[in-house]
Amino acid sequence: MLREHGIALVGPEPRSFIAPVDPQDLKAETLDVLHGWWQSQLDDPVRLKRRGYQAYAVLTMCRMLYTLETGDVASKPAAARWARPRVAEPWRGLIDRALVWRDGDGVDDFTTTRDLIRWMLGTARGSPLPARPRP
Repeated sequence: MLREHGIALVGPEPRSFIAPVDPQDLKAETLDVLHGWWQSQLDDPVRLKRRGYQAYAVLTMCRMLYTLETGDVASKPAAARWARPRVAEPWRGLIDRALVWRDGDGVDDFTTTRDLIRWMLGTARGSPLPARPRP
């Protein structure tokens, strides 16, 4: 993101000192995080019980889906807008709620958020890029 969209306030443009990242590397890293961190959130969902983390998780799943399909990175809101017409219900409503989430909104999307993460894990298993083992 910094290389492609960063704006230099002082000094050289970020492109001049940050190498481009290969899209296949972005996809592989995304799979690593999905199968590592997000699988563990299903195994121990204490964070997912917090409403703010549910919104964060939903937008992150949109961002991961965007990266896996395009080989590029987008902001969470941009990725959510991109993902919304590409997913089925109930994910569309879940994405809508995540985009407008505010502390104390009284909504609990724990079950649907957990199901979205499971769906993403299942979708990613069909990806042609295997998750790389961590060193």
